[in-house]
Amino acid sequence: MDKDLISLRAQIDQVDQRLLDLLSRRLQMAEQVAKAKPKGAPIFRPDRESQLLARLCAAADPQLSQVINAVWRAIISASIARQQPEFSILMTTESERTARLFAAGQLTVKQTDSPLDLCNQLATGSGDIGIVEVDELKAIHNQLGLTRPVKVIAGLPFMRRPLSIPSAFIVACQRPDRSAQDRFVIYDEEQQKIELSAEEEQNLTSDRSVLGICASIG
Repeated sequence: MDKDLISLRAQIDQVDQRLLDLLSRRLQMAEQVAKAKPKGAPIFRPDRESQLLARLCAAADPQLSQVINAVWRAIISASIARQQPEFSILMTTESERTARLFAAGQLTVKQTDSPLDLCNQLATGSGDIGIVEVDELKAIHNQLGLTRPVKVIAGLPFMRRPLSIPSAFIVACQRPDRSAQDRFVIYDEEQQKIELSAEEEQNLTSDRSVLGICASIG
């Protein structure tokens, strides 16, 4: 076998070992973070995840963006599992692919009968977050809102063009930390469409409602 090829493979083995060591260290630190957090503090923080991905992608070769998103999705999901082993994601038949990609094989994913059933299960504590596709959000708009038990807390994918409408949404009971990138998710019932607004609308007409917030980072 060519000596150069042998040398390159040996170097790759060394890099793989370093990556493994760093991954182990990162997951151990996630457990330490869980112990240091105040009781009741949220484990899932979509604003922090969005900012982390944006920072990593900005610092890397653009060709690595898809790899970064896939690898760090698995790392972050594994970190959540280390902090809260029973953390679970509710999904519908339509959102199954999105939910499983988000869980990255690290988090429990549970099937629900419908978007409405998903909301009801969240409200009763049967799941930590739920994932619905954008069309499903329209069907449950009257169940969602910042002052309601269940609300939109993030849009997927995290990395997308500013103010572009997400293809799916994460809903939950716990309102996420606010950030400068937050956009209000508004449903216009008359036009039957989802909009994002940088500012909360005052004196909304009866056919427009705020479903929650999501970060807009691209």
